Amino acid sequence: MEDVKTSSSRKIAIASGIGIAVAIAAFFSIGYAGLGLFPTQTNPEFGQIIGTVGESTPLQTSTQKKFSGSVNFDVPEFAKYRGSENAQINLVEFGDYQCPFCKRFFDQTEPQVMQEYVDSGKTKFYFLDVSIVGEDSLVLGQGSWCADEQGKYWEYHDYMYANQGEENSGWGTPEKVKFMVRNISGLDTDKFSQCLDSKKYELRSKQLTAFSQQIGLTGTPTMFVGTPEGGYIKITGAQPYEVYKKVIDAHLE
Repeated sequence: MEDVKTSSSRKIAIASGIGIAVAIAAFFSIGYAGLGLFPTQTNPEFGQIIGTVGESTPLQTSTQKKFSGSVNFDVPEFAKYRGSENAQINLVEFGDYQCPFCKRFFDQTEPQVMQEYVDSGKTKFYFLDVSIVGEDSLVLGQGSWCADEQGKYWEYHDYMYANQGEENSGWGTPEKVKFMVRNISGLDTDKFSQCLDSKKYELRSKQLTAFSQQIGLTGTPTMFVGTPEGGYIKITGAQPYEVYKKVIDAHLE
């Protein structure tokens, strides 16, 4: 995979157009458990920290595809991705490190998505942490950005999902996280611990939760497929690979 890079940040808006949202709606009407979805609750403490939400109509001069029910936003500037810088579309996952359905996606579906679409250069894959399961979710999210300071964002992401404990069982406390990262090769644990103790990324992790709710997150995992110009289709829950394939292929056509 190519080096992790960043994308620019712009305004959030709701887009209209034609497309496939209705075609996949049936997958998303069977309840949280059936969806493989950990439901979120709006936290007023976080507020609307990143951007604003409003209705708009895409520019008619754009050559990007438009899909009905899509949401337009740009990925935050600090976000990291896997894949080619020149990829045609983005896959933007919002996940909670404590969410069991996010782990299901990580174990069962993400490898296929990576192989077919990310490693092949067709798409970029972003992951952005949100904190909806409990207090330790916020700690784990901050840890990812502390690991990123040492170029270990994705190593941290993969290790934490591969070794996820039961939600709110205490496996994601600061001391437990500091202990776990000893297993990440090349990570300076002293620097990591200092970063985590400083809580320097607490606001960022809270901002990501607020941002996700602004663009329609109702639970985790949630994947947005598309582009800033053409809009993103939302896939909610740990859906089978075929669901992701259908939406991604529609954008690539």
